[in-house]
Amino acid sequence: MTITKITQEEHKFLMESYENYPHLCFQNQGYEYINPNTLDEEDKIRIKEIEVILRKSILGFSKFSNFRKNREGDPVIRLQYNWDADSDLANKTPFIGVGYIRIDELLNGFDKNESVQ
Repeated sequence: MTITKITQEEHKFLMESYENYPHLCFQNQGYEYINPNTLDEEDKIRIKEIEVILRKSILGFSKFSNFRKNREGDPVIRLQYNWDADSDLANKTPFIGVGYIRIDELLNGFDKNESVQ
């Protein structure tokens, strides 16, 4: 996964979205997704705004799925993106799949000892 770091303001926006939009946060089990019937207009607008930030920051970004916590309790974004976007195969065999990224990684980058996929 290739990212361009976000600004402090964008990070604050994502954290506020995580903290204040409960319909966008859940601990999915497998292929569970947000139930669109639970979203109001404000939630839908917030998703679009989140996707603007993610599209700008994550190479091959496709779709926001939900917020969740990882095992350590850190806020994480679950998303869909083209796994081949940063390879020579990007335009030949796109594979859109799930990915997870901590909100803080979008601001600070990846830890050098961590796997990114």
